[in-house]
Amino acid sequence: MNDDIEHIALETPSLDAVSQGIVRHLLANARASYQDMADELGVSRATIFERVKRLVQSGVIKGYHATVNWSLLGYPVVALVALETEQGQASYSVLEDLSKIWEVENAYLIAGRFDCLVKIHAKHHEHLQHILFQKIGQIRGFRRAETMVVLSAPLENNFVGNF
Repeated sequence: MNDDIEHIALETPSLDAVSQGIVRHLLANARASYQDMADELGVSRATIFERVKRLVQSGVIKGYHATVNWSLLGYPVVALVALETEQGQASYSVLEDLSKIWEVENAYLIAGRFDCLVKIHAKHHEHLQHILFQKIGQIRGFRRAETMVVLSAPLENNFVGNF
């Protein structure tokens, strides 16, 4: 190991029971009322307001999101696609191009045999094929893909209450 390499310590904010409770509530329901959280956690509404403000300022809370039912929106097919890209800066340009594809929900840089893992929603299998061949397949820096079609997702958002 090279002694000249700088090691960066990541600061992890420590959360007390009240702040953890707030995060749990918001993970389960981003629209949870401050009063409901205060009642359940045994603190004042003002305390919840101040804690949420601090959690946002510290970066613990990055935003509030709706969880949508993609099937009801007409996109019942879900696929996880592992992508191999050209090495170096090409991986980042592939991610930038993926961000422009509406059907791509998430994209991750990963370690291992592949470089990116992408979650895609499609209307049907032919639509998925179009996304893979006509959209992703045309991205500069893309090499190959391995596609896994999701049969069901019994543990989506399983992190709620488990941190």
